[in-house]
Amino acid sequence: MALRLDTAVIRGEIDNTTRDNVRGKLWLVGREDPVIIDLRGNAWRDVAGCKITFTNPDPSPQPTSLSLPPKQKGHVGDITISCKVKVHPATEKQEQSREEDDFVDSPTECQNNLYIEWFSPENGRVFIDGTNFEVCLSAWVWEMEEAEEEAQKLSNLHAMRDWLAGIIQRPESKDDDDDDDDDSEESWEKSLKQSDRLADAHMEAIEKYGVDGLHDERIAFVMGWDHILRGSPEPDDDDAAGEAWKEGHEALPELDGIENELDDQAFSDFLEEREREAHPLQTMAYDFVLRLLTEIKEERSENTVKSDGSSPLDRFIRNSMNISGKLAGALGTHDFDASFQTGHTLAILRRCLNWANEALAALNELMKTPDWSDRQDLLNDFRAELFAIRDGINDLRKKLRAN
Repeated sequence: MALRLDTAVIRGEIDNTTRDNVRGKLWLVGREDPVIIDLRGNAWRDVAGCKITFTNPDPSPQPTSLSLPPKQKGHVGDITISCKVKVHPATEKQEQSREEDDFVDSPTECQNNLYIEWFSPENGRVFIDGTNFEVCLSAWVWEMEEAEEEAQKLSNLHAMRDWLAGIIQRPESKDDDDDDDDDSEESWEKSLKQSDRLADAHMEAIEKYGVDGLHDERIAFVMGWDHILRGSPEPDDDDAAGEAWKEGHEALPELDGIENELDDQAFSDFLEEREREAHPLQTMAYDFVLRLLTEIKEERSENTVKSDGSSPLDRFIRNSMNISGKLAGALGTHDFDASFQTGHTLAILRRCLNWANEALAALNELMKTPDWSDRQDLLNDFRAELFAIRDGINDLRKKLRAN
């Protein structure tokens, strides 16, 4: 996934005074020496040909920034200070209520945004994105023409597309002789992983280009959805022939009153037969997440430092919620254990098992955190419940494999 560095940046400089080369340095929280940047390509027109220096007035630690290699080589992405973004001009009171509805509904204003992006072989997409930086520009050594900027932006789109293609990892086209009816656990697992990668890539594209989704042609391009860019194909002769049967035929008779011919009792019996109690494992996971979110809400706001989503608590909650959601989908149908569903159900349960292990690992880290030393009883209860869910997943997998 993309690596965002803005909170960890103390200060930095980006130099595009030499054509087709962007050099720079980044000083990051927790690192003595700056990260050196040396990239192919140019910035956007507003900063191409000059040097940008920027300072973060309120830097904060960011664990992922510590793993960044000290020398960054690769291809430029979008580099500009001219993009406008809407921000909340938060007062001190609003900052304290940032998670409340009154902050969400507060007025916004447009501000210039510092955006620096590049693509490196080691880290993929790396970017800095923020409105709170203090930015200075040097004099322009050379000026970029409009056509040059359009060519650079197109090159950046191709770099984004190539990076997302590496995330998606589209499979090769199958031959006609390949078995398309493989319902094994391994086949379903491969399909689910492909779906996850596609969703991850789409979220990365939306994060960069906005929430317009398919309405933004840039998203369609970087996702490799060329059929959307071409537009829907015109109906061919076969399509036209498929509609021809309607001509010269009378409309189907109305179905007025047919519902009265239904046997109400038979229909009620059918519904009753279809209804079933939730699977015990599904209920156990749901109750666990409900208790987790209820009892940990206050502690989460008090004991959790500013996080980029990778803290032990975040990972514990996220993986636990994944388990509950997927079990509800897999076990919520009356025929989840039918032979034609076994492969899919086993693949889902395998994923839930992995999430359970990741949740337990995150919980073990959380239990060692000083801020949670006075809540060990609560965390031990969560640990016991999570072990019970994991055991239930293993038992159900054994049962399905035995059938």
